[in-house]
Amino acid sequence: MHGKNPMLTGQKIVLSLLARAGRALSPTVFVKLMFLLRQETALRDDPAFYDFVPYQFGPFSFTLYRELGGLRQAGWVAADDSQIALAAGGWAGVRAQIESLPEHVQAAVGQILSRYGRMEPEALIRDVYARYPWYATRSGRSDLLPNPLPGPNQAPPAVYTAGYEGKSVDAFLNDLLKNGIQVVIDVRANPVSRKYGFSGVRLGEICKKLGLEYRHEPSLGIPSAERVGLGGFASYQRLLERYERVTLPARSADVHRVGQLMRQKASVLLCVERDVRCCHRSRLANAVAKATGMEVIHL
Repeated sequence: MHGKNPMLTGQKIVLSLLARAGRALSPTVFVKLMFLLRQETALRDDPAFYDFVPYQFGPFSFTLYRELGGLRQAGWVAADDSQIALAAGGWAGVRAQIESLPEHVQAAVGQILSRYGRMEPEALIRDVYARYPWYATRSGRSDLLPNPLPGPNQAPPAVYTAGYEGKSVDAFLNDLLKNGIQVVIDVRANPVSRKYGFSGVRLGEICKKLGLEYRHEPSLGIPSAERVGLGGFASYQRLLERYERVTLPARSADVHRVGQLMRQKASVLLCVERDVRCCHRSRLANAVAKATGMEVIHL
């Protein structure tokens, strides 16, 4: 039985792709076609569409697979390790969902299927790897890799910071990988998030799959109780000044430990805010830089 929750636009696009393909797709082909929708159609400019990271079989989206799971649970899609297809029956409901998509999105799906939908799987994979080699850098299909393949990015020693506000977990981690980051140091006091992929446990799981080390340093965060009532820029600055003046000196051993790690491996201080001026990671980064002599780089 179909769920009652409103369907996300990305999920409707999944249904459109499967319906217009007219057959079950292997997971590898399915993901490649969704990736090409992102890269080669008007959906490249849609911030709500799926982002991708280099993974075991090339480009992959953890967010896409989560939403595919929602479609399967609601009875729209039948999916397993070997194939993904529309569930039997319910075509009228699928058609209604597809028809609610804007015309340019429906055209984009048709464009990708017309160009790539009948390619043999290995030919499709080889083509994607050749034209988007970054996304092939972690693939296990060595027989299909382009030559030369880009080497891993190397980040020079520095105190890196990043905020994930406004980004999917796939886009955020893809940026870190591109910058040569090896360790994610989560400096939120309480690593919870309503946004998929950014709770501490789930973020640690995804990082591990991508070969990134995840560490949580709650002592270097700011407790939620101290954030109550924050409004404009000035209130954030007062909070951060207190953090710099009171909290960091009391956590000097933790600052030193993080600094030692950042000397050894390319590491990033992770928190939420897009604007680093309103995030405690800016003050923490300055303290680590002072302890290590490294420069601060906000990604």
